[in-house]
Amino acid sequence: MDVQQLVSEFLASEHGSQATQALSAQGIGADDAQKILSQAAATAHAQGEGSGGLLGEHAGGNFFSAFAAGLTRGDGLLKSLMDGGQGVLTGRVAESLAERMGIDPSIASTLSAAATPYLAAFLKERFA
Repeated sequence: MDVQQLVSEFLASEHGSQATQALSAQGIGADDAQKILSQAAATAHAQGEGSGGLLGEHAGGNFFSAFAAGLTRGDGLLKSLMDGGQGVLTGRVAESLAERMGIDPSIASTLSAAATPYLAAFLKERFA
């Protein structure tokens, strides 16, 4: 699947709509939300294609934080690994928003944390 198709499908999905609402709750307008979500989906596509390094600049810490939190909650190894994977995606999206869209890194982290769970759910359904 090419990146444009993935972006279009995500934006048109229920998950994309929910992600738009999550960004709206953070004070982001509809047009900017579409740009942010497009960048997030493109980043997920690139991550799936293996570009940008396995964990990115800061995403490795996100993996271990999410993984350890899952283990601490008693989620078990498999669920904790899935949480860690979502942590990686969240970190990569935050990096991408900061680097490619010029969003302040702390704001990019907040926006990524709000939108990435919906993107991850979409990808899980789409490729399961």
